Amino acid sequence: MAEIECQVGRMTLPIGRRPIKKGYTLIELVLLTIIIAILVAVSTPLFRKTFASLELKDTSFNVAKLIGFAQEKAIIERTPYKLIIDKDKSSFQLRRQSPDDSRKYVKIKEKYGRRFTLPRGLRFKKDNEIIFYPDGRSDKAIITILGKTKSLKINVKGSLGYVEIEEKKK
Repeated sequence: MAEIECQVGRMTLPIGRRPIKKGYTLIELVLLTIIIAILVAVSTPLFRKTFASLELKDTSFNVAKLIGFAQEKAIIERTPYKLIIDKDKSSFQLRRQSPDDSRKYVKIKEKYGRRFTLPRGLRFKKDNEIIFYPDGRSDKAIITILGKTKSLKINVKGSLGYVEIEEKKK
């Protein structure tokens, strides 16, 4: 029985086979790195376009929300509000009618009264001013925000103050 124990303790491999090693070879790691680099290089431009599109949609949504806020404030405070679009500065700002002079619009002290600027790469098509009245009406207007590959139109309907966002490809 001593001979059997000795043979069980030995391990023999068939000829030509190497023992199994855990881990990866250098060639496998280099090939994996090359494949990952190719995938990143191909997908990066796609992510840029997607990000630009999301930024355009987010910006138009924010402008539309500010329009809704202006409509509500005009009704609640019984004072006209004005949204001023500045094409050259790529900015927009909400103002309220001055209590002293009905022809002047003054800055709002709330956070919505600051000057908002568009993200880099976006711009307004033209200057615009929209007045929101205490009875819920507003001036009819179309605000177009231009991106690199497409544009969005924010359509302010006027009589009932409805706002629609429409996407256009260039």
